[in-house]
Amino acid sequence: MRAKTGGRQKGTPNKISSQIKEKLTQVIDETIDSLDISLMRPSEKIKLIQIGLQYIIPKPQLIEEQEEQKFTVEIIDSLSKYSDKQLDNAIKNNQS
Repeated sequence: MRAKTGGRQKGTPNKISSQIKEKLTQVIDETIDSLDISLMRPSEKIKLIQIGLQYIIPKPQLIEEQEEQKFTVEIIDSLSKYSDKQLDNAIKNNQS
């Protein structure tokens, strides 16, 4: 494998990403500040709460608890002493 040459050093933040985050934060802050909640319909308020809660309260993680089950498999070879015809008859008799 060839050694890395050029580019950003490991851990160096991407300038464009940080600039975009900064602009988006500014736009979001200005938009939220400009909202007049008293003029919103109840459905709009509920939608705003619904969207905002996703960023404030983390969604609960589904945790499945699995009990450790231990069992033993025992193979019983007692049917080998019967013929196929005898087994077929026994099955037919039990189904009736």
